[in-house]
Amino acid sequence: MPLLSSITKCLRHHRMMLLGLGFLGAAFSLGYARLTLYPFIVKPEVKVVVDSRLSRIVALDHPGFLADMLFIQVSLHSGSLMWKPLYIDFDSKWAYHMMDVITDLDPGFYTAYLFSAMGLVHYHEDVKLAVPILKKGMKQFPDSWELPFWAGYGYYTRLMDYPAASSYFWEAYNKPDAPKQFLGLMLSAMKQTGSFDRAAIAMKAMMDSTDNLNLKTIYAKKLVRLKNLDVLMTAAKRYKEKTGEFPTTLDNLVSSGFLKQIPDDPEGLTYQWNREKNLPGTVR
Repeated sequence: MPLLSSITKCLRHHRMMLLGLGFLGAAFSLGYARLTLYPFIVKPEVKVVVDSRLSRIVALDHPGFLADMLFIQVSLHSGSLMWKPLYIDFDSKWAYHMMDVITDLDPGFYTAYLFSAMGLVHYHEDVKLAVPILKKGMKQFPDSWELPFWAGYGYYTRLMDYPAASSYFWEAYNKPDAPKQFLGLMLSAMKQTGSFDRAAIAMKAMMDSTDNLNLKTIYAKKLVRLKNLDVLMTAAKRYKEKTGEFPTTLDNLVSSGFLKQIPDDPEGLTYQWNREKNLPGTVR
């Protein structure tokens, strides 16, 4: 009996080893197949370029159905890139042309407008292709805050075009039911462009939306600073109107009579003129 038990254990042990080696061999085989066969099996899909007018004729009385089918094709092209070989690139021009056709076929397809800015932006320059689609959506859905927000988000994060981002964020902020979560992003864009008056409005909204007393105190000081920067910016613009150029220092604004004095910062920082950006700022 002890001998039989020992033999049984030995066989069971070897069976587990063989099973493990089998799984290991299968894993190596799959890895080899993926590296050698997979790139040759997976080919770029056939992308048909369609025309809006022709599509309406083909769709007969069901343009929404055709819009849905085309939307699925674009979605698959975008999403499948996660598992396709690297040599298969995202075709931005084709995808955004298709989104233009889709939103022509079904102007009320709200998700298509959003997807143009959220799901299709693979490269930085795609933002410029997405914005015309978003503008179509803004005309169709004038109360939507999401469409101008995503236009601003693309300009801010992808292209670092802060004036364009500020403009779209401000438009989004003034829409009904716009949330407060993106105020910080809007505030940053406004400061980058010297729109300190609008930045102060965003800061005031942030201060009013929190119940945290410490945050309110911090926001109140930042609000004073933004108002001071707005005063300096306004004076600098008036200075430029008169002289044809921005000041080289803030002292120029005082000596020329556009300011009585440089305002005091609530946290003791020093205001100075940034000649590279032509904006007022602070230094410690």
